[in-house]
Amino acid sequence: MMEMKSLLRLKPYLRPYIWFIAISAILAIPLAALRLGPAPLAKYLVNDVLVEHNSWMLTRLAIGVVLLYTANFVVRFFHFYLLRVVVARVNQKIKNDLYEHLLGLSADYFTAQSTGTLISRVGVDPTYVDAAIMSINTLVREPITFLLLFGYAMSLNWRLTVLMFIVFPPLAWVFSTTGRNLKRYIGKLSEESAHLYSVIQESFSGVRVVKTFRLEEYVRRKFYDRSNYYTHVMLKIAAMEEAAHPMVELITSFILGLMIYYGGRQVLSGEMSSGDLIAFFAAFALMINPLRVLNEVNIRLNQAAGACDRIFQIFDWKSNIPDPVSPVPLSGFHQGIEVRQISFAYPDAPQRLILKDVSFDLKIGKTVALVGASGAGKSSMVSLFPRIFDVTAGGIFLDGQNIRNVSLGDLRKIFAVVSQDVFLFNDTVEENIRCGRLGATPEEIREAARRAHALDFIEGLPDGFSTIIGDRGQKLSGGERQRLSIARAFLREAPVLILDEATSSLDTASERAVQSALDELMLNRTTLIIAHRLSTVKHADLILVMKDGEVVERGTHDELLQKSGEYAKFHHV
Repeated sequence: MMEMKSLLRLKPYLRPYIWFIAISAILAIPLAALRLGPAPLAKYLVNDVLVEHNSWMLTRLAIGVVLLYTANFVVRFFHFYLLRVVVARVNQKIKNDLYEHLLGLSADYFTAQSTGTLISRVGVDPTYVDAAIMSINTLVREPITFLLLFGYAMSLNWRLTVLMFIVFPPLAWVFSTTGRNLKRYIGKLSEESAHLYSVIQESFSGVRVVKTFRLEEYVRRKFYDRSNYYTHVMLKIAAMEEAAHPMVELITSFILGLMIYYGGRQVLSGEMSSGDLIAFFAAFALMINPLRVLNEVNIRLNQAAGACDRIFQIFDWKSNIPDPVSPVPLSGFHQGIEVRQISFAYPDAPQRLILKDVSFDLKIGKTVALVGASGAGKSSMVSLFPRIFDVTAGGIFLDGQNIRNVSLGDLRKIFAVVSQDVFLFNDTVEENIRCGRLGATPEEIREAARRAHALDFIEGLPDGFSTIIGDRGQKLSGGERQRLSIARAFLREAPVLILDEATSSLDTASERAVQSALDELMLNRTTLIIAHRLSTVKHADLILVMKDGEVVERGTHDELLQKSGEYAKFHHV
């Protein structure tokens, strides 16, 4: 019953296709009747054709067989095809909804789950649901087929038919035990599949690090270990599945032996004709198939139930960064941003404060810089302004409004971010720049590239703006990737610019080119700079020196040098 409870959550996905499902189910009735056909035909062949030596009836029988299977072809095609349409559409809808839901979740879910796990949920689990949907017509067709064959067998010899009831209790035990164990192991298989995807994703996305540090053997061993355990679980499932099918046949063979003995004695004593016995055995043989198929359905339903549990577990996740119910309209950016006594800890480590009681004002048109050693908490601020994460205490106010009261869409339009870790898609240069503003024209994209000092190198690429730049832009140098990121920021035309260590990983030549583009980007914009290189912040209107998540000094470049404190130490170093 537990698997049925899980599968019932699929109702909203099946409801739009109820007529397809209904027609397919209705077609199960004539299809079941057509599958009954060989049994009476066998009786007819023996009693009325072969025993009577009737050649004319033999011709009619041959034509009848062809007509029977012609009708079977038409009915069977629509019976299965209609449900295949449902399977394809429901699979597509579930995957789309999963992807949409995951994109709408707050960032803490992505730090808590591996990428491989999420890929497995979207890509693999819906395929188990497919088999369950295809089982709908089976659950209608096979019982009808069995009942029709059972009724026909009763009409031939009720005593032989009653013997079949002995088989049902052991079959029920096989179905129940197999289904229960399979559901548990399918869950384990899904988990191992997710771990395997994670190892593959890490190995391929970090291939440069793998090769630089000669980690091939290390990642190979990780992959082999995961692959080995995945195979171990899969073989357990295979053993259970392959044991269940012959077990059903073995149990039914005991009944078959009894019926052969009892039926044979009735023919020998003249109580039953040879044609009737052959027809009875044909009916019995055809009845075995519904039992075998229903066992397969039991396996599929338990697999699908486990997949549904995992799928709807994701749908039950709720974003921890919700849009306000009644958002305050944001007409632009007119005054500035005020950071009031904020503290912050990541959701998965709430006891470890990254920022502690931080306050400052970022006035419109001004530049504020956060400096300090690595781990001081500077970069965490980048995630708080656009509400990738929420502050633990205090508040951030934009034009006097708490950013929690502003819709996420309006809030995030205010910011453009250029960071040290540039993310580029495996797409063309043009599409990667267009991510800054999806409605931009090719002319606007070209102008953004020119202002970012990226036009020369783009035009030198094999296909110019149409060049595919590889996963995360691996076909480009660090400076080139950074200038595409700056071009995005130009195209976005956001009033607030956040520079997060934007030049820290570049060589001297690349840094000069990128810094020149950044200087132009910062013109007439409100800017927050995160840096540990003091050369990039000396012209800021306000510099905050951070240490262990706290602001320990504040002032201009000259003021802080005169204090001979932490900033002066950084400067001398």
